[in-house]
Amino acid sequence: MGTIGVGVIILCIVWVTAILVCVVLMRFEGPVTYLRLAILTIALLLTAALWIKYTNDMQERERERESELKRDRVVVYDYSIIGRVAVLTVTGTGLLVGLLSVFMFHVTVPRRAARLPPWSSVFQ
Repeated sequence: MGTIGVGVIILCIVWVTAILVCVVLMRFEGPVTYLRLAILTIALLLTAALWIKYTNDMQERERERESELKRDRVVVYDYSIIGRVAVLTVTGTGLLVGLLSVFMFHVTVPRRAARLPPWSSVFQ
């Protein structure tokens, strides 16, 4: 039986970590909030780099398979696709549920009036 590729596991770890750090940094104010954008940008760049590496590797493998198939005429079955699709489905569903819950949290946050400081402390 096939295994799930290392790249899929790396992508899951990268995106789960990025989303958790962004959720933790949601409460901060000031320049720290730009760190969330940086983390998401890094996660996107890692995803793009792994995608490019994956497509290049797949093109090389396809060329090797074509040359092997011309010689041997062997049919190759990809049994690990079931595991990959299952992991990506669970991770994608978790991502959508998480993003929906964060969105609902922001939509339903109550806005309360803040108490004004006493006049004596304003002019000091």
